Amino acid sequence: MPQAAPQTAPRVARYSANEDPDAIDAPPTPHPMLAREDFTHLHRTRRRFSWSLTAAMLLVYFGFILTLAFRPDLLAQRLSADQPMSVGIPIGFGMFAFTFALVAIYVYRTNTVYDRMIADIRDGEPS
Repeated sequence: MPQAAPQTAPRVARYSANEDPDAIDAPPTPHPMLAREDFTHLHRTRRRFSWSLTAAMLLVYFGFILTLAFRPDLLAQRLSADQPMSVGIPIGFGMFAFTFALVAIYVYRTNTVYDRMIADIRDGEPS
């Protein structure tokens, strides 16, 4: 019985026919937008604002959790002597309200300040 010739896998090129093989290891070039001063100002402003909102939310959240963990007697005080509700319940709901307020502040600022800055950057960008 005759034996079949061994099969070899087809060779695959590391790069396409149109690509320069020496350019494969070339460092990436940054986008020219990253060097514009108005873009870096927008980026710094947005980052500073979002981190300040994040810090405010973390401060409120961890303040509540740490108070609950180490001083539960403060949150267990009754609102009034004839009511069974404690102080912790309105404070917990206040945290939800605070979270929604932070989201509303962020959305308002994004829709007014940042969108205008982005439009100004786009208008100044050559096509």
